[in-house]
Amino acid sequence: MYVTQIEPRISETDVVGHVNNTVPPVWFEAGRSELFRLFMTDGTLENWSMIVKAYAVVFEKELHYGSTATVECRIERVGNTSVTLDERILQRGEICVTGKTTYVHVGPDGRPAPVPPEIRAELDRQRLEEEKK
Repeated sequence: MYVTQIEPRISETDVVGHVNNTVPPVWFEAGRSELFRLFMTDGTLENWSMIVKAYAVVFEKELHYGSTATVECRIERVGNTSVTLDERILQRGEICVTGKTTYVHVGPDGRPAPVPPEIRAELDRQRLEEEKK
């Protein structure tokens, strides 16, 4: 599981201090940054190979300014050319937002391509490790 701490910014809130509903997808992406490194074989975005196919966000409770948010990202499924993530944002130990995101791995031609074996092995290892918990 990848875990990222985020301090809500005042610019991300409405007039009463609730985090705007457009913000959690951005926070989910921030929570994937370590995962992204697996796909950055040269350490840059020059040959980026992951394209968002779909995502869903469910708002369980309000997020508030002034309280650290914890973004958790787990590998749910590794397909032949895709990776599905199970994500959530917590504040004060409570689940506030859940999400699912599916990425498709693409080749240089922009078409779906198999997830490289070494990356697949690491993703599967992480998924199985989480299942044991």
